[in-house]
Amino acid sequence: MKSIAAAFLFTASQVLAQQAAPATMPKPIVLRAAHLFDGNSDSIIRNGVVVVQGNRIVAAGANVDIPADAQVIDLGDATLLPGLIDSHVHLTEENAQNYYLNYFQTLMRHPAEQAILATTFARKTIDAGFTTVRNLGASDYVDVGLRNGINNGWAVGPRMLVAIHAIGATGGHGDSDPIPPS
Repeated sequence: MKSIAAAFLFTASQVLAQQAAPATMPKPIVLRAAHLFDGNSDSIIRNGVVVVQGNRIVAAGANVDIPADAQVIDLGDATLLPGLIDSHVHLTEENAQNYYLNYFQTLMRHPAEQAILATTFARKTIDAGFTTVRNLGASDYVDVGLRNGINNGWAVGPRMLVAIHAIGATGGHGDSDPIPPS
C-alpha cells in the first residue's frame, strides 16, 4: 500500500511540476516598412515598425522600442496595415464562373475532400490580408473542421467565426436551390 501511495505522489509531483513550468515565449518579430497605416488616424506613418510577440501585435508606430532579441524583417518600401476582416465568406466553397457546375461539383465531393480543398481557400484569404472572416454557412461541419484545423496549426488561414448552417429568410436566397425539383 505504501508503494502505491509513493508511486501516486511521485507521479502527481511530476505532473504538477510540468504544469508549473513557464512556457517559453517565442522570439519577438519586428517588421519595418517605409509606411505604416495603424488605423488610429487618417495619416500614414513614415518608417513604421510593428512588434509581434507570439501571435499578438504588442507595439506599432514610428518610435517603438525594439527588443534586443527580436528577429527584424525589413520590408523596404512596403506599407503595413492592420489585418482586414471579411464578414461574409464561404471559405469551404470555390467561387467559380459557372455557379451550377460548382454547386454540383461541391455536392459530389466527400466532406473530407471539401475540407482539404477549403484549406487552399483559407490560405488565399490570409495571403490577401484578411486575418478574420465570418463564414456564413457550410455543409457537413466542414467550416468547423477548417476553423479547428487553423486553430491547431494544421492549416494556414484567418481567424474564423463560423455560422455552421446558413441562416436566411424563408424564400430568401438561402432557400434557392440550383437543382430544380423533379
